[in-house]
Amino acid sequence: MAISVDGRLDFSLLDGLVAAYQVGPQTVAVETKEGREVRITAKRDLSTGEFVSEYERRSTLTVAGNAYQVWARTAAYQPCHADDPDACLEAAMQEVSRIQVL
Repeated sequence: MAISVDGRLDFSLLDGLVAAYQVGPQTVAVETKEGREVRITAKRDLSTGEFVSEYERRSTLTVAGNAYQVWARTAAYQPCHADDPDACLEAAMQEVSRIQVL
């Protein structure tokens, strides 16, 4: 288990990540060693009752000379399924940690 009972993350099990932040009850944002920022949300699929991970990458969008930071969905990672949101997020962080995307 990468997340301990006190809510701390064991980065030795997630060697592809350098930082992780809980930004909501079912959402975390992580930073990879390659410098990518990925937001992971555990969404409940009402047809199955399972939680499924959704991934968004933070990137810069320039419009008329103005730069904006935006979150956009990415298909770089496989969806993870679990019976509860914590298990879903943990599996999704392991997925992001193990995949190197440049």
